[in-house]
Amino acid sequence: MKKNFIDIKDDFVASLNRQKKLTAIILVVTILFIISLFIIVPKVQANIRASEIKSLVNQEKLTKKANYLDAKIADKEISEKTARTVLFSVPSGKAYGNVIDVLKDSKQMKDFNHSIYIYPIVYDAQIIENKYNIKKNEVTIIFFENGKEKNRISIDERFDTKKMLIPALNQLPLSSIGQSIQPPASSMPASTEAKTETTQTTTESQVTVDSEQTVE
Repeated sequence: MKKNFIDIKDDFVASLNRQKKLTAIILVVTILFIISLFIIVPKVQANIRASEIKSLVNQEKLTKKANYLDAKIADKEISEKTARTVLFSVPSGKAYGNVIDVLKDSKQMKDFNHSIYIYPIVYDAQIIENKYNIKKNEVTIIFFENGKEKNRISIDERFDTKKMLIPALNQLPLSSIGQSIQPPASSMPASTEAKTETTQTTTESQVTVDSEQTVE
């Protein structure tokens, strides 16, 4: 009787140990599964997003000097490269289409003296807008130097991309970009205006002298 009791006790203890081991194994597997979700899911999501973005923009065949940034590493490339010109915009709209038309035109792009990278805003628009101080529905081109913004230009539907885009892009690395791409306030050169003013002043003086002589 005593022996049977001991056997039952040993079996019970052994059963408890097996249950503890099984519980421990299940707990470990559950923890590993949760950790894997935190690691794998964002990567899978990023890959899916990158594929979707590529499917949206790959329809446009750009020249060699224009490329699309990989959405997964776009921010890293901007911050790490010595110099980079980046176009920010949703991949739609008239202004965006006008710019893309120029970037596809090999004849116009021959005069372009560096490269431009397109950052299509499809996901995380609010984060991107806040980070780079832009608006997703506006075409904004920013020149970065060592990860810091140096100059920018904004392009709307009124911007004459065929005539002004390439000159503006070429001057973007320069500090005087704000003045250089603006159309002149008047079609008359400053020197001509100065000559005209001088002539008018001289004429007025002569008229005054003649009037005085007449009165005398």
